[in-house]
Amino acid sequence: MPRPRSSLPRHPIVDEQSEAAGQTTLSVDGLVARPRQLGQAELAMLARATLTEAFTCEEGWSVPGLHWSGFRLLDVLALAQPLPEARYVRAGAGPFVVPLSLTDAEQALVSDRLNGEPLSVEHGAPWRLVVSSGVCYSSVKWLSRLELTAHPGQHDAQRIALARLERARSTVS
Repeated sequence: MPRPRSSLPRHPIVDEQSEAAGQTTLSVDGLVARPRQLGQAELAMLARATLTEAFTCEEGWSVPGLHWSGFRLLDVLALAQPLPEARYVRAGAGPFVVPLSLTDAEQALVSDRLNGEPLSVEHGAPWRLVVSSGVCYSSVKWLSRLELTAHPGQHDAQRIALARLERARSTVS
């Protein structure tokens, strides 16, 4: 059952009016020749890709056979022309950042559809990063920025997820 919208984080979610008006953008910057603010129109020009696999959370639950559709992360990054020294992409929404090596980024999708339907806000609309065979916290909901870097930097998503898992375990004990 989806959480009520009021319980969702507010910072990374784009309000429905600006999304409907086409004002939602995904920033791509850092070690690039052409920093970009990409909207739906620019992304729609890319070839679509799909990914089907289970989503398994470290908390012990799983949803089998989800069908994600969107754009290959490397194709999105290519629009900003990564510089040769770029080795990582830091994908983020609000304070939640996941660093991926560009090798791992080959298996990632910037998804805008789930099971044939547009993503809902609860599932990460307008864009969600989905990493094939990645840990659940590498799936960044409300994706708003992609920064190319030479080094991975801090893995905020892992830190947040592990702290949450530890809190859940301590309440069970």
